[in-house]
Amino acid sequence: MQTAATRPKAFLKVRQKTVRQALKQLKLDALLLSDTADLNYLTGFSGDDSMGLITARDIYLVTDFRYGQQAGLEAGWCKLALRDGSMSATLAQTFQDAKAARVGYEVNSVTVGQLRAMEKALQEKKGAVELVGVENVLANIRKVKDDHEIDLIRKSVALAEEAFEALKPQIKPGLTENHIAGLLVLELRSRGASDASFPVIVASGPNSSLPHYRPGEALVQKDQPLLIDWGASLRGYCSDLTRTLMIGRISPRMKTLYRVVLEAQTAAIRFLRPGVTTTQADTVAREIIERAGYGKEFGHGLGHGIGLQIHELPALRKKAGEEELRPGMIVTVEPGIYLPGEGGVRIEDDVLITHSGCEVLSSLPRTLEACHIE
Repeated sequence: MQTAATRPKAFLKVRQKTVRQALKQLKLDALLLSDTADLNYLTGFSGDDSMGLITARDIYLVTDFRYGQQAGLEAGWCKLALRDGSMSATLAQTFQDAKAARVGYEVNSVTVGQLRAMEKALQEKKGAVELVGVENVLANIRKVKDDHEIDLIRKSVALAEEAFEALKPQIKPGLTENHIAGLLVLELRSRGASDASFPVIVASGPNSSLPHYRPGEALVQKDQPLLIDWGASLRGYCSDLTRTLMIGRISPRMKTLYRVVLEAQTAAIRFLRPGVTTTQADTVAREIIERAGYGKEFGHGLGHGIGLQIHELPALRKKAGEEELRPGMIVTVEPGIYLPGEGGVRIEDDVLITHSGCEVLSSLPRTLEACHIE
């Protein structure tokens, strides 16, 4: 039987201290936690349809009856505000209870409708509260993972790999993409994942040229590529991997694509270290693909951060806010080449930036031979 959490764990206190330092710099009395991942990051609460408010001294958790017990078990030390009416009215009262005159809200997660509702609720209460738009306060803090997060992501990667290894012998021509995707989710959940970290991509033949394809009833066929992009969600933390399998005979064109993508990924991973910028990392892989004549067929960025969300900062792209990589960041490295109507190749692994370089957290073999199914 679970017992109520009466005090925050040590790593949560460290995170809260960092956010409170940001509040001082932004001259805010409080910050609204409107994003589920931000709320989880600071409190450990994993419920939906809830918000939080962090002040210089307290954290308020605003939720409803459905999550009341869960809030006590996961974050019983928070000041709980159970709403029985609108979220905006409860938040307005919470702002007043916290004596917060300047409240920051995340412009990337609060909708226009939510903002207007909060402003209206504050007017009705005649409360002198100023709502101040801020951008990516928690997202920027969450870019660098602490030891607790690194451990969970490492375990999520290992679980995802075990599931894939269990799936691989079951793959054969005649199975549908949907069937394979379902088998992979079963393998993930049977090993302790709460779910896949995003809808599993299984793309056979020409469908593998669609980077974010959703599996359907297309059949796995001989002499065709089969792209699988998957990850595990483990205690809230995500992994993200891709392997392109070759079923039966491998055409000369697909051999070339695979060789180029693997060379680009290997070069990019070797280049990763503290101080390298996100754009520089992307360029290393992109130049190899461009020299091979496939620059236009690599249209997405090299990778992205992972954590409580499957897509986090930093973004490794040729046209993004360039920033230096720092120890503790975990990023995907996933170059790809996509030929419409013919097929595509993408190889993706999860990489931790360390003080001296980087560590590839995933260990699945990446060679063409290892990804060939007779």
